[in-house]
Amino acid sequence: MTMKFRLSSEFGELSPVRNWQPHSGIDLAMPEGTPLRSLGAGVVDRVFTSGDSIGKGLSVKLDDGSRTIYGHMSEVKAQVGDKVNAGQLIGLSGNTGNSTAPHLHFGLKDAEGNVLDPTPFAEPLANISGDHVAPGLIPTLMSNHDSQGLLSRFFWSTGIREKTGEILTEVALGALDVVADLLAGFTLVGSAIMILLKIGGWRDGGRWAGVLVVANILLRALLNNGGA
Repeated sequence: MTMKFRLSSEFGELSPVRNWQPHSGIDLAMPEGTPLRSLGAGVVDRVFTSGDSIGKGLSVKLDDGSRTIYGHMSEVKAQVGDKVNAGQLIGLSGNTGNSTAPHLHFGLKDAEGNVLDPTPFAEPLANISGDHVAPGLIPTLMSNHDSQGLLSRFFWSTGIREKTGEILTEVALGALDVVADLLAGFTLVGSAIMILLKIGGWRDGGRWAGVLVVANILLRALLNNGGA
């Protein structure tokens, strides 16, 4: 499915336009004057002027403390302190600030002010921008946001907990494999040393060499079964 508006600049992208600093958000190419709507319910906590690098724009503090940032607008239709609903008109796209063509800059920060990758929200944002909005999309955004914040809803609904569990399991298994490999190597080297000691006259060298060889065989068998 083709997105309604083209993603013209990705998060973290380096460009001379931004003095080779990583892009703190994403850009959606759209005609100047395109209606822009808030992705979530919250309060406008900042309004940017044309003197800012992202030109005219605003920041909406959502219920979970995260912030959505909209920049390079031609007109801002909200003031600091205004409460906005998901899907509510907040302004018109433009070409203000440090911009080379008409587009919307969209940024995302968590409650602590850390910059996050807003790419997963590119398509929903594009869908609610412009004169024509996908039927039923805005009510869904509004109803979902009533119970939890925008960022919380995204991260939990996409199964981050499950992914985290899978990653931790893979790390633990990988660590066990490394330990098993080290032990297998140790038994192999140890058995060789015991054989040399046996040749050198140590009576128990042969017995310990046999024990280490058996241990090496068992470890190798376990490793092979684990990788099957």
